[in-house]
Amino acid sequence: MRCYGYDETGRQIVPHEAAIIQEVVKRLLAGESMRSIVADLRARNVTTSASRPWTQQSLSRLLKNPRLAGLKTYRGDVVGPGEWPAIIDEATHRKLLELLDDPARKQPYATNVRKYLLSGGFLVCGFPLPDGQGGTRPCGKTLYTQPSNSGKRGYVCRSGSPSYGCGRIRIAAERLEEEVTVRALARLASPKVRARLEAAVGAAASGTEHITAAVEAIGERLKEAGQAYAQRQISIDTLKAIEAEARRERKALQESLAQAERLRSLPATTPDALAAWWVDAPLERRRDMLALVLDRIVVKPATRAGVARLDTDRLEFVWK
Repeated sequence: MRCYGYDETGRQIVPHEAAIIQEVVKRLLAGESMRSIVADLRARNVTTSASRPWTQQSLSRLLKNPRLAGLKTYRGDVVGPGEWPAIIDEATHRKLLELLDDPARKQPYATNVRKYLLSGGFLVCGFPLPDGQGGTRPCGKTLYTQPSNSGKRGYVCRSGSPSYGCGRIRIAAERLEEEVTVRALARLASPKVRARLEAAVGAAASGTEHITAAVEAIGERLKEAGQAYAQRQISIDTLKAIEAEARRERKALQESLAQAERLRSLPATTPDALAAWWVDAPLERRRDMLALVLDRIVVKPATRAGVARLDTDRLEFVWK
């Protein structure tokens, strides 16, 4: 993928992109937050070299790149000057690294805490397994969050337990989450999708009271079943069957309530306002918005080995 600030050859500066980099560097070193800079770039429709909206992660990754200072690297280590012009000088590059890697920039409670946008069932394993009839079927198990040996966030299909899967799929979190964010925001901002969601808001609001009453009724039913068992009016098997059915009903109703709450808290409808909201929104709120439009993503085996950028061909998006 082309490095922002340089052309496809990596040898020539793209002037308007270099100007953006220099502006961002100046603002960061002057004390402005990465979050506000990203929000401003989005509002101005300044995009990455892949025409994607900037995120804090992608901008930070760019600014840490020694290439911007005209430095050549080998396996992550600077080995000398490169054969291309620098956009920022080496002293500024060092200041940026000190600033962006400063532990004080991180919230104290967040130390060593890795946050994942797509945890909770959004990702499922698509590794093909024998179906016993000469064909294949996808593994289908939920991917779990798990950092790599180097500490990078990732999602994996775990193995070793009946509830786990094949253990054959792993995908890095950062670029995947950026891709999902771009696609989800585009979908949320789509007039057709917005119309469908907003039409559902009224229905959700009118049905909330009924759903709440139904959940309470299930609680009463469970209490009565427990009393009936205590009085030996029903068997333990009957009690277990009642409890299992009640749990299924309550889970479905609680999801309906959660969906109603998500619908009621839909953020601004314009693409720019939605993108600005996303930058500042807490992780749980972003997950809630994802759940409005995204059912799941099937992660298949990589189609291209040794490629640093995200292999989108291995992703199957299932939208609501």
